[in-house]
Amino acid sequence: MDDILFRHTAIATPNDKSDEFVSRVASSESAKKLVEDSKEFDQLLMDSLAIDVPTDLVDKIMLEQSFAIEQDKVGISPWYIAVAASIAFIIGLSVPMLNGLIQPQPSIGNVAMQHVQQEYFFTAKVNEQASISNVNTKLARYGGTAKEGLGKVLFVNYCSFEGTSALHMILEGEKGQVTVFVVPEDAGFQPSAEFNNSHLKGISEQIGKSNVVIVGERDEPLEKMKAKLDENIKWDI
Repeated sequence: MDDILFRHTAIATPNDKSDEFVSRVASSESAKKLVEDSKEFDQLLMDSLAIDVPTDLVDKIMLEQSFAIEQDKVGISPWYIAVAASIAFIIGLSVPMLNGLIQPQPSIGNVAMQHVQQEYFFTAKVNEQASISNVNTKLARYGGTAKEGLGKVLFVNYCSFEGTSALHMILEGEKGQVTVFVVPEDAGFQPSAEFNNSHLKGISEQIGKSNVVIVGERDEPLEKMKAKLDENIKWDI
């Protein structure tokens, strides 16, 4: 077995059992070293591919596909909406005011579900392990103070809730992620105590000068999460 054939065999199939290959490995320390290195690389490659598949992977993929399909159906806004927005910008009108002139404000539940669906691809695996101190820093703007019993907080930050600054928090629920929005009452959204679509469901209530909106997947027991929030967040009312 010549050098070129040996090196090719050692790299491609280091466990080759042919007499010529075994004899070559036994006769040379450098050949033996090359085979050992190739075997170590193969094992490293196999270990890197041995990834545990989550039990709910199929459900998550199907949910992501459903969200993507629905997002494609939304399409592009009519040209006259874009023109109206441009005119509003030029004359200095705010977006909420323009929306109020054109059409009634949407329900807070529909906006919440749309927000969750649009950001699902970014938040599905988020886990920032937010501390209670971090939660309270953000929550203070809305008059709330949380306790340690709130549970595992995967994400907390401010967000644009249909043009209104709101608090966006993601907690670990019993079945999956639960999203909580804290939206100022004066944002003018139509109230909706309970709401749902084919993928998500939610509940909301007004507390002081804010609306607390809770959204989860269809099998998530949201009333339990609501009870946990009521028990572990004190509001300045």
